[in-house]
Amino acid sequence: MTPAINSEELIWAGFPTIKERFEKRIRRSIQIPNSSLILNWGEYGSGKTHAAKYFNKISVLQNLAGERQSIPLSLNINFPNSKQPITDIYTQIIDKLDITALRKNLTDKKVDVSATLNSVTDNLFMRNVLTLMFDETVDVTLFKSYLYRTTFTNTDLKSFAKNGVQRMFSTDNDLAEFLAALFSLVTYQKNVYSCVIIWFDEFESIANLSSVNIHTINNFLRAIIDKTPDNLLLFLNLTQSAMMDTEDLGEYLDEAVKNRIKERIELSIPTPDELKLYLKELLNNTIFRDNDNGDCFPFGDDVLNVLISDLGNVSLRGFNDALSVLLESAVFDNIDVIDKDYYDSIKNEIIGWK
Repeated sequence: MTPAINSEELIWAGFPTIKERFEKRIRRSIQIPNSSLILNWGEYGSGKTHAAKYFNKISVLQNLAGERQSIPLSLNINFPNSKQPITDIYTQIIDKLDITALRKNLTDKKVDVSATLNSVTDNLFMRNVLTLMFDETVDVTLFKSYLYRTTFTNTDLKSFAKNGVQRMFSTDNDLAEFLAALFSLVTYQKNVYSCVIIWFDEFESIANLSSVNIHTINNFLRAIIDKTPDNLLLFLNLTQSAMMDTEDLGEYLDEAVKNRIKERIELSIPTPDELKLYLKELLNNTIFRDNDNGDCFPFGDDVLNVLISDLGNVSLRGFNDALSVLLESAVFDNIDVIDKDYYDSIKNEIIGWK
């Protein structure tokens, strides 16, 4: 009913046009250096979170990159709904960074960290911080503690001072500067990673922030794109609702940020044919698939037509909900093929909430 925690367990079923648009946008960022901001929007349960997690699969990203291009560094985070939104975004990103793996990848590609940093940032302090980050002699746990700004002590800081790191990060601008320099370093000339991809899920939560924090978010988005002019792809997942629509974005996004949106990808209410194709491809990836029993076994064609008609305009999650109840009931009742007669017998359990 919700995407699996482990993205490697996810599959993509149906909706080839939407999939192709995501793939094309990611391939473009893999091959072309320009940074981009993309808005994904649709009803609740339309598949935005699923798309974010599916396109974080290493196998999917590797396939999109091909043999000649480096794989993207892709991160999926939840849009913050707190009094410190930039700190929350930064912390989620740091949570998902494997410093040991990053060090190994840069070493394997023979990256000259110092020379590259000179090319990607003019902030001397951030150069010093990132030089320590990729110094094999610096303990990873200690450096992560520095990034988290929690358990790092003054004594620890003194050990970094000789390397030009005399203070902690103290402002939102520090966090944006660090992330931008890091992203630029690891994607320089697309050598180690072809690009950095960040999916901001539940972007509609911006409506719950104070006006001050909405302004802070806008400053951060503008800064992270401007300071990472190459190889950064940001996806904003926005759920349409009575409280938020794409036309309402002007209340929450500054013109400078809105003008950076390069494309809008709509995940609209699926048509009956799209739902049938989705179910067919979904069931073809399950262990109970039987090629001799029909494309959508154990669901009969007759029951699908009636179910889709009864549901009306429904999101993909609503369709999944109905199919799940129908399938669970059939398993419990030892029904091998779910036909219209069986559906009619439990119809109220499935669509009684409509």
